[in-house]
Amino acid sequence: MSLGTIHLNKEEDLLLRLKKGDKVAFELIFYKYKGKLFDFIRKSLPTSEEAENIIQDVFTNLWLYRKKLDSGKSLNALLYTMVRNELFMHLRKQIVRRKYVEEFGLFVNENDDSTQNQIEYNELKLLLAQLIESMPEKRKEVFKLSRYEGLSYKEIAKKLGISEHTVDTQIRKALSYLKENLKKTTFVLFSLFFKRF
Repeated sequence: MSLGTIHLNKEEDLLLRLKKGDKVAFELIFYKYKGKLFDFIRKSLPTSEEAENIIQDVFTNLWLYRKKLDSGKSLNALLYTMVRNELFMHLRKQIVRRKYVEEFGLFVNENDDSTQNQIEYNELKLLLAQLIESMPEKRKEVFKLSRYEGLSYKEIAKKLGISEHTVDTQIRKALSYLKENLKKTTFVLFSLFFKRF
C-alpha cells in the first residue's frame, strides 16, 4: 500500500492498515497525533522530557500490540486512552517513589542535579537494590509489588494468592531489614539519609 492510497483523514483506514503491520500507516499516525498528545500530557508533567518519554512508550506499545487493537474504536479515542493510562502509571510511580524515599527518612534533594548529589543518590539506589535482592524470594516479590509497582495490599494479596495480613507482615519485615542494614552504612552515606532511627 503506497502512501498516496491511504486517506489521511480516515481513521478507520489508518487503524486497519496499522493492524496489518503497515509501517507507512504507523508513521502517518505518529506525525498526525504526536503534537496533540504531547500538549495533552505536558499539562500534567513538570518537564518536556517526561512527556516525550511517555509519547515514546505510547507509540512503541501501539506498534507492539497493533494486532490486538479494537477496530471498532476510533483511533483518536484509542490513542488518548493509551496516553491517559501511561500518564496515570507514570504519576503513580512518582508518588510511590516519593513515599519510598520519605519512608526511610531520606533528605536527598532530587531537584539538585549537582555531580556529587547524583553520585551519592546513585550509591543509595544501588545499595537499596542490593539489599532488596538479598531478601527471601516471597518477601522480595511482595515488597517490589508494593514499592515499585504501587499495588495496594489487597491487590498484592489477590495477585499472589495470599492474605492481606501476610502481605502486611512481609512488608514490615522487609522495611525492618532494610532500615537495620542501612543504619550500618550511615558512615558511608551520612550526608544522604536517616535523620531518625
